[in-house]
Amino acid sequence: MSAPPVLRGIYRDLQKTWGPEDGGYVFENGPGPVDRLDVLVYRPTDTVPMTLFATIGMSVEAMPSTPGAGGDQRAELRFGRRGSLSREEEGAVAKQLANIAIFPWNGGSGLAWGHVVGIDNDFPTFAGCRAVFLSGPLTENSQDCLWVGDDVVRILNVVPITEDERARARAMRPGDFIYELMDEVDIFSARSNSDAAT
Repeated sequence: MSAPPVLRGIYRDLQKTWGPEDGGYVFENGPGPVDRLDVLVYRPTDTVPMTLFATIGMSVEAMPSTPGAGGDQRAELRFGRRGSLSREEEGAVAKQLANIAIFPWNGGSGLAWGHVVGIDNDFPTFAGCRAVFLSGPLTENSQDCLWVGDDVVRILNVVPITEDERARARAMRPGDFIYELMDEVDIFSARSNSDAAT
């Protein structure tokens, strides 16, 4: 069975924007409408020294009602990590992103910019980060959403955060929090246990 038009549109946009993917991971038999979720991987180049990840499948249907964002929201995840990752680390990141992507159907609540999602273990290569902050565009050239036909698909950028940062995120306006965090740490670089302790 072919992919729904919205997912084909997202894939075409990724091909146009980021080029052909270098790898990918497929997760099947997800909850609700997410029968299949792909996590595409784009490895570092001379011009982009980041490993980039993009989900395709979360937006197959609008998420359950999203507190603070209204209903009928579709979304996909993006994540960037400075430098190269081993294939094992890539797979671990892809699996974590897949788990976040299905959260709306497991938890019964949609996701939006400014939301914080707790995770069971440290985010791969981000020691001490047991939560993620979902942000709007993080760089000048980042997309905030995609129009696919009549559907708008919001881009949620995944930023691993520590427990201290999680408490701050809850106490601050989302934009203030992410800009302050970006002034303090390189949100795209691996974290160590000493970072988590500060």
